[in-house]
Amino acid sequence: MDGAIQLFTSDPLPHIPSCKIRGRLIPAYDFLPRLKKLCFSLGFNDPVVTRSGETAKNMADHLAPGSRGPDDGKDEHDHIAILAATIPYEQNWGAYIGLPGQQIRLSSGTGMPATPADFIAPYIRQYRFAQEHIRLGCDSAGRPVIIVPDFLVSGKDTTAGVGLQVNVARIAQPGETSQRTSSTARSLVTLTLAAHFRQTLKDKNFSWQSGIFSPIGEHLTPELFSFTGESWITDSPAFPEVAAMMPWIVAHKTPHLAATLVHLQTGFSGVCETFAATGPEDLRNLICVAGLEIDMQGFRGRKERYFVPWQACWKRHGYCYGNIYPLLQDDLFVALMNFNRMGSGAE
Repeated sequence: MDGAIQLFTSDPLPHIPSCKIRGRLIPAYDFLPRLKKLCFSLGFNDPVVTRSGETAKNMADHLAPGSRGPDDGKDEHDHIAILAATIPYEQNWGAYIGLPGQQIRLSSGTGMPATPADFIAPYIRQYRFAQEHIRLGCDSAGRPVIIVPDFLVSGKDTTAGVGLQVNVARIAQPGETSQRTSSTARSLVTLTLAAHFRQTLKDKNFSWQSGIFSPIGEHLTPELFSFTGESWITDSPAFPEVAAMMPWIVAHKTPHLAATLVHLQTGFSGVCETFAATGPEDLRNLICVAGLEIDMQGFRGRKERYFVPWQACWKRHGYCYGNIYPLLQDDLFVALMNFNRMGSGAE
């Protein structure tokens, strides 16, 4: 593999979290007042509001047992923690399409990616290239075969510092000797399909026609490939929890949303563990709300921002449960919308 290392494997991993967006967008200016009113109803007293952008580590440290307060003494303040991850608004919540502002930002960006959506961009390009250029069909002898660009098998491509590598052992017939041909300045590898993969395609109603080759498209599932990247040999990925699930993320129907939720879930779980570790002697009210900050920039000239509350964990003063009281998305959204921003109560 010419010095490249395999970063992202396609071993079985837990499912990717989901989040409802349609009908759940709250104007950014309206979110915090609603959250404060909800917290006052739960017994919070003059809470300190802590915001975290793309990482929850500092937030968890600040809320940990024995942490220092603003007066350098033991922190006895109630806390509202907002754990947010920024994601650009997209009309179809899928691929990067129809958003000139977002396209320009991604193409001109340099340095470390700012968000999980930025981080996965080169991997999505690699995956979609593979979907279009790996082809399935029957050879002249009527055998089902797969034709793969050579560099997708060998992992020699270094475009954008990453490369998709097909797991031939899960596609080709065991002991198969590849046939190499050249086409449009690229070397192609032809392999006879393994019986189990042919059965998988049959179950998905793939149509075989002699002499006709079709792009593999959606049939390039996460189990069939991994990613390599020479640029990360000495540096850690910007979002390691996203990197670990990269094949599943790029193959997801909404990959940038999937990457953002994987990242957000990791940070939220850490904050929940911190809340649980405070113990029954900690009399603070603590709540953490995790959600998406929706950036409208680049979409038809709009500049406003929205917040999509996703989930929350709440610790009531003097009570500590093995599992901190959760508020899932539907319940959290209803609770927030029940408090009118212009109604009574402190803000």
